[in-house]
Amino acid sequence: MMRPLSNCVLIRQDIEKLSELLVLPQNKLFSGVIVAIGEGKKLPKGGLEPMNVKEGQHVLFGEFSGQKVTIDGEELLIMREPDIIGILDGIR
Repeated sequence: MMRPLSNCVLIRQDIEKLSELLVLPQNKLFSGVIVAIGEGKKLPKGGLEPMNVKEGQHVLFGEFSGQKVTIDGEELLIMREPDIIGILDGIR
């Protein structure tokens, strides 16, 4: 599996699950499960800004967020944490 750097996350898109849970504008918002996260954004004075998301969380993101990558034959999205719009609590 790939390990994202900095404040990037790797997401497995989950279109079917979202359509059962929420009514959203078609082709405007998407959801997925975070499968890997980076260590956080490096700060100018040397520290790290911790990530606000964790592996396994179900998240919402915009239509044009991230880049598609194929890892071990599986298509995933890699994006920066600020591109995530929200966390869907209680959903796995």
